[in-house]
Amino acid sequence: MLPILYHYDASPFAELVRAAFGVKGIAWGSVMVPNILPKPDQTRLTGSYARTPMVQVGADIYCDTGAILPALEALGGRSLYPAPLGPLHRMIASWANGPQFFAHVGAAMGAMPADAMGEGFIKDRQARFGMDLGQLGKSAPHLTGQAMVASAWLSDTLADGRAFISGDAPGAGDLALYSNLWFVAAVPFAADTAAAMLARPHVADWYARLAGFGHGDRQELTADAALAHASAAPLPVSGGVDAPFAAGMMVGVAQEGNRDAPSVGRLLRCDAGGIVIARDVDGAGTVHVHFPRLGQVVVPA
Repeated sequence: MLPILYHYDASPFAELVRAAFGVKGIAWGSVMVPNILPKPDQTRLTGSYARTPMVQVGADIYCDTGAILPALEALGGRSLYPAPLGPLHRMIASWANGPQFFAHVGAAMGAMPADAMGEGFIKDRQARFGMDLGQLGKSAPHLTGQAMVASAWLSDTLADGRAFISGDAPGAGDLALYSNLWFVAAVPFAADTAAAMLARPHVADWYARLAGFGHGDRQELTADAALAHASAAPLPVSGGVDAPFAAGMMVGVAQEGNRDAPSVGRLLRCDAGGIVIARDVDGAGTVHVHFPRLGQVVVPA
């Protein structure tokens, strides 16, 4: 079934998923969403989850790259968790998309003038994530230094001649590191920082190899056409529900550091492998909304 990405062009996490499609060499549907609230085409499926990106595969809705990449892995093709690292790619990606992502935000946006972001974007990020432009600017030198460490460590990793961090094949860890550097390189005000990162030995060649996979076969879709895909039955749910929660209870799922309202649904899974809730959607029926376990706050609804 065709995976459908809800995204906007400048999102670094969306670029991670677009690059994953390229690595896997698969076709995918594209639904464009705004970079600020509201995002009705997305939230009618997720409930309230409005971060970018989100991927729909039939009636299964995957929120956060921590849930999206395992879903893409299940579609077959080139693995996103190649040996010898295998599942360790998840740990590297968690670091890159966690503390290192915030460091790269500072490296990319710390010197950006406020008027380059737009008033709507600033208000959205202040309300939802508490973004403080003044503090971000003050912290930019520190955060840039932290981001430079990732490039240095990546350079050291590649020094033995390997093409990617796991060897000859790219994986989820590469994609997470790549999307951070892509974000810095995409901001003109951070051009010198991006150049310094890419100047580390082996990093520019590694970056070019990943970019060379492209984005796969992108097919533009309307939101209504994508919604029609959700009329299929969702996949059976694997895994269990860990205490103190119970299968079938109504819960809300929100994200750490995010002030958006939680997505509410009937709990089907909550364990180390992820979270799944069931929701009823007008015009589509029942959908299963998937989240990674890390970074999510689950509360009774």
